Amino acid sequence: MRPSIIRIFNILNNFFKGKKVTMTERYSEEEFEGYVQELIDVGRIEGKEAGIARLMLDKGYDSLSEKQKYVFDNMIKQHTVNECQRCGVDIPWCEMLDALYNGGYCNYCQHMKEKIMRE
Repeated sequence: MRPSIIRIFNILNNFFKGKKVTMTERYSEEEFEGYVQELIDVGRIEGKEAGIARLMLDKGYDSLSEKQKYVFDNMIKQHTVNECQRCGVDIPWCEMLDALYNGGYCNYCQHMKEKIMRE
């Protein structure tokens, strides 16, 4: 899946302004909610964290209390790879679960790593 035009614009805009996109700014990306649902579906988050994640999916991040936001933000930090270990690009949400399992690589770099290992 390709990154959205809005995400690309935001990354480039922040690059030229000299700032990095914060994690909470990334919550508005179109693939984020799908990633949160995927974390629930595969059982990576459970209990209180899963309940808060479901609430966020149903009512939005801004509907969470400050305590819920704290728990949610920490849960996302624990289940996020900020950038690819090889090329340094931000990992898109649609590749995040794979990056958690493969040691922190975007799909392209993981493919290249596997290709080199086969040779």
